[in-house]
Amino acid sequence: MDLQPQQEKQPVPPPQLADAPDDRITVEYLPASHPFHREYEGNVTLSMVRADAMTFFKVSDHKDRDTHQFFLEFKGQRLTNMAETLDQLLGPHRRAAKFNLVEQITPGATTV
Repeated sequence: MDLQPQQEKQPVPPPQLADAPDDRITVEYLPASHPFHREYEGNVTLSMVRADAMTFFKVSDHKDRDTHQFFLEFKGQRLTNMAETLDQLLGPHRRAAKFNLVEQITPGATTV
C-alpha cells in the first residue's frame, strides 16, 4: 500500500505574448548559400529587418562606378515603406514570412 500523498499536476499556463516573438522571418539573397533567419516582434520595422539581413549577408548600399542598392521583396513586390512594421505588413496573426534581398545596380554615367 502506497502511503505517500499523490501530488496534483498543475496545468502549465500558455506562453505570454511577450515570451514568444511574433514573426519568424526568413530572408534569402541569391548569391548566398544559406538564408537569414530571425524571430522578431510585430512592432519591428522593415528597415530593421533589411539592416539585419544586410549585415548577415555582409552587403551594403554603395557607389563605385555604379550605384548598388538593396531592397526587400515580399510576394514579388518591392517594399518601399521601410517604416512599416511587420504587423502592418503581415497582419497580427501571421507567424512567419519569407522575403528576398535584391540588389539593384544602376549604371553610372559613361564618359567619352
